[in-house]
Amino acid sequence: MKEKFEFQNVVAETLLIPLYMRAKESKRKSQDIIISDPLAESLVNNIDYDYSKFDNAWMSALGCVIRGRLFDQKVQEFILKEEHPITVNIGCGLDTRYQRIKERKNCIFYEIDLPEVIAIRKHFIPEPKNDFYIEGSILENNWMDKLKEKHPDSHFIFTMEGVMMYFYEKQVIDILKNLANRFPGGEIYFDVCGPMMVKTKLKPDSLRKNEAQIRSGISNGKIVEKWVPQLEITGQWLYQNYAKKRWGVSGYIFRMFPKFTCKFSSILGYKIKK
Repeated sequence: MKEKFEFQNVVAETLLIPLYMRAKESKRKSQDIIISDPLAESLVNNIDYDYSKFDNAWMSALGCVIRGRLFDQKVQEFILKEEHPITVNIGCGLDTRYQRIKERKNCIFYEIDLPEVIAIRKHFIPEPKNDFYIEGSILENNWMDKLKEKHPDSHFIFTMEGVMMYFYEKQVIDILKNLANRFPGGEIYFDVCGPMMVKTKLKPDSLRKNEAQIRSGISNGKIVEKWVPQLEITGQWLYQNYAKKRWGVSGYIFRMFPKFTCKFSSILGYKIKK
């Protein structure tokens, strides 16, 4: 029997978007499948929600699974190269990266989100071994200090999917500064909307029936290095450079004008200098 939840926070409700998109992608019986996520399929089948509002959001559908696969890849690479790796999923929602990563080695995982989200997560995905849940806000520092104290000799990789665009620019800067000041030698990956989305109040196609607002945008990842000198950019990726055939003509056009495309969305990666 499906279970229904009433979300108290409109941003928290957006966790169902990437979950649904991963489940849809996982059901594809095609060679061009981007991500396989049987657990996401099971979760969607057990949560009572009107997912049909996302069915026409084809750009978000592609974007969510491309981003998920890229972050999976970066986390897997980090785990394999570090002696004592720690991966922290900020704004985890019902993400299933722990289950998707094939080689966890001796990595410890942490999932951080608002209390109402962690409660739902615990209900549907009880804490696995070496994957720990934390109730907290990205704007708070206490959980950062506790993790640093608990793992003083480890390097950390932080992923934030569908998170940063809901915060104002000053908040984004503070978040990155707080991480960079505490976790030298680590890595940070997050997706952003571009300033054009903020200026025009245009939303991703999956958010057009949601009250959540896009509050910040970054088009050139180099600006973050000026905000937070401890950060060194390692990549700025266009979604349209992946699964090219599935983007069709629109993807071809976006790839021709990367600077313009970044005015709308991109994915950023940084190393935290030691």
